Amino acid sequence: MKKNERCLAILEILQKQHKVTVTELSEKFDISEMTVRRDLNSLAREYNIARTHGGAELGNQPVVRMISFDEPRIAHKEDKDKIAALAATMIQNGQRIFIDAGSTTRIILNYLEKETRAVVVTHHLAVAEHALQFENLAVIMLGGDMIRITNCSSGPVAEEQLKKYQLDTAFIGAAAIGSDGKLYDGYSPEARLKGTLFSVAKKIYVLADSSKMNTYNLNEFGSLSQIDGLITDANIDEEAMTLMKRHRVNVIIAE
Repeated sequence: MKKNERCLAILEILQKQHKVTVTELSEKFDISEMTVRRDLNSLAREYNIARTHGGAELGNQPVVRMISFDEPRIAHKEDKDKIAALAATMIQNGQRIFIDAGSTTRIILNYLEKETRAVVVTHHLAVAEHALQFENLAVIMLGGDMIRITNCSSGPVAEEQLKKYQLDTAFIGAAAIGSDGKLYDGYSPEARLKGTLFSVAKKIYVLADSSKMNTYNLNEFGSLSQIDGLITDANIDEEAMTLMKRHRVNVIIAE
């Protein structure tokens, strides 16, 4: 089993039983305890799990992927800037658009022309605050339960509110795009909200840098066959391009 597959399996175990031991995981995956410790240390840097002396614990909460909001620390930032800039050029006057909390999508407004007239719907506080700086943008912030880690609203209230809207375009991120053609997120409420968009948006574009290709995460929220385009960087490899062609995805390269 590859490391990423094993790490996802560990997260699923934590989701179910809330704690694990190094010895338990070593026996389950037939790997050394040192390898288990490295896996747990890696997961603790990316997810809301706590390392303990003999393993790791989650507590009575869902697994959440920790999204960095410290812009200088965001990985592949140059590629993400190019992707966001290209996406901004696709927003037309009079459109109703959705922007999610992804590390690429949330910077789209950095590149939007000040004269653009549109309605921006979002569940991310920083996106809403940024959009309010544009005199010609109407801004709708979804309600619901606020996630402290990500500064986003989520849950049934946000999902039901979103279902009442008709959107022209949704720009969403993905924590991973699997070789199975599925789109993944690291947090189940976020995944459910993204899944709702497929029934309310005329067009959906996924913004994902090439490092997200052929990887997996915890929660599936859609498939490549459901989207209108993938905006990515020029480093996308042949394997990923073959996957996109198989699912007839319009790949838009941000140079």
